[in-house]
Amino acid sequence: SPRPASIHLPSIKSLPLSILLKGLATMQFPNALLSPSILFIAILLPWTGAITGNATTSDPLSSSDVITLASITRLLSLFSISLDIKDFAALRDVFATDAVLIGGGAEPIMGIDAIEQFYTTTFQNESLKTEHTSDTVFGYNLRETTASSISYASAVYFGPAVLERGGFFFSNSSVVFRERFNNEYVKNAQGALRISSQQLTILVCVD
Repeated sequence: SPRPASIHLPSIKSLPLSILLKGLATMQFPNALLSPSILFIAILLPWTGAITGNATTSDPLSSSDVITLASITRLLSLFSISLDIKDFAALRDVFATDAVLIGGGAEPIMGIDAIEQFYTTTFQNESLKTEHTSDTVFGYNLRETTASSISYASAVYFGPAVLERGGFFFSNSSVVFRERFNNEYVKNAQGALRISSQQLTILVCVD
């Protein structure tokens, strides 16, 4: 069937990311978002600033830097896997107790309890299967107890196709999100690195 000439989306201010993510969990979306086309989501959050610190291409990495970078990669992997296998309690080993999630809705989500609930609500539907992968991770500002990273990820969502569900959002049985995560990290009392702030930006969604 021919594709529509244009895609009309509600104002970003009236469409927090939580609506999109909730739709992924229920496979239902507002009628204004129904489209079989490639959907570019213009939820571009403010850039966190220039990349500075001791993890640049010109600076050698110390042994502690290498350990910190490995810890960051491990945390990002645990974050992805916990969502995919729906082990949401494992997020408590990813985020700090007072962590902040920016990009999950109109307002920041504060604290591990609220963050765990947000991701549980988003991904708990058993009909929604997911596969999250991080393909680019850059750590910087590597300090004794804090660090920062920018990472890019692909998130593949599998669910009933739109034609099988009577006019829901996705025209296919899978959809791919490209995402950027700007994370801040802090070591807890046990010396384990945890995400203290996560800023999520959806770069593109391909149906």
